[in-house]
Amino acid sequence: MKSFLRTFGIALFLVGALLTIGKQWGIPLLSNEAVVDTKRQDALIQELEQQLNVANAQVAELQQAIAKTEQAKQENVTEEPVKVEEATSEIDEDVVSGIVYIYEGVSIYDIGKQVEDLGILANGRELELFLSKPEYSRSIQKGQFELHSAMTLEQMARTLTGKKVE
Repeated sequence: MKSFLRTFGIALFLVGALLTIGKQWGIPLLSNEAVVDTKRQDALIQELEQQLNVANAQVAELQQAIAKTEQAKQENVTEEPVKVEEATSEIDEDVVSGIVYIYEGVSIYDIGKQVEDLGILANGRELELFLSKPEYSRSIQKGQFELHSAMTLEQMARTLTGKKVE
């Protein structure tokens, strides 16, 4: 019986020492603080999930707005080539003429594509490469320009940049 009481006393001492040390170091051991902390964390998690749902809804709205804007831009861009195709006319059987429209933000590729679509050049890439030279690429003008298949690449480039055509 003495050994049982001694063992029980030592066990109580150790449990008390563990609880005291746990409290000093901030380790929750069988206390109400752990339950309260868990409830706080659950509430915080729910609040953060709500904020995430609101943010996801805002992102979805922005994506829809961007999609509508891009669709409107594409509709405006696709209207331009129709005008270019309508402007195509043939002066002679061998010479093809057409009006190239250059607006702000149009790339050299787009210009080459317009010329190719009009049938002025068989390969619009040639004009694109010619216009990529520094003396032409930096001075392409906005507006509408009449080009025809009898022109050389240099004459076309000079017309599109507003330089005198020889």
